[in-house]
Amino acid sequence: MTELLRPLRALVAVALALASASICADGSGIDTVYHPYVQPLERDLEIRLTHADDGGAVDGQTWRIGYGQSLTERLFAEVYVIGQNRHGGDLRLEGYEFEALWQLTEQGEFAADWAVLGEFERARHGDSQSGSVMLIGERQWGRLVGTVNAAVGYEWGADVGDEPETRLTLQGRYRHSPRLEPAVEFFAAEKLLALGPALLGTERIGPGRRLRWELGLAAGLDCDSPPLSARGTLEYEF
Repeated sequence: MTELLRPLRALVAVALALASASICADGSGIDTVYHPYVQPLERDLEIRLTHADDGGAVDGQTWRIGYGQSLTERLFAEVYVIGQNRHGGDLRLEGYEFEALWQLTEQGEFAADWAVLGEFERARHGDSQSGSVMLIGERQWGRLVGTVNAAVGYEWGADVGDEPETRLTLQGRYRHSPRLEPAVEFFAAEKLLALGPALLGTERIGPGRRLRWELGLAAGLDCDSPPLSARGTLEYEF
């Protein structure tokens, strides 16, 4: 039992260290939860939405529309266009993002499965960009699944103050069925400590075609966090 719990203890230690020192530059830390798996020959179209009401820098909606595909059996790349609707204004194209996910271990090879995600984001207008590296870990206990996303990065440019970023996401979900998986999620970043429920599901719509969806709410745990944030993802795999 001690050997089985050792990877979990390591994940918790990383989570607590990042939560205590979280300094994400833009204060936005609620987003999709990444998993450490690449499917060979997979392609997808994805729409992601995050929303927060706090009257501050993260108030409003952020949309990401992306296309991705596996480049090898262990490498998956995706590009996004980013739109924002801040403080009730019009939706505007604000930037672009590139992601590359590298699966480090075979599923079930070790007590936990691991991957690394690299991200680069650039603003459409002005001089602002950021890059980050995320460690992704996941472990299963029967129908229970625990996932950690721990990211460190840096933001730079003439329009922003050069500074490091950290972001932490923890998810625990119950695999009730492929169509419905209830979950609990925790998010930590600068001016953000949030916890809330989520629902995930997958619908098979043909040979090699699936539609994945996620819906989540997160309530702020301190006075600096948005009182309530929401996120949603719709992904078509083919």
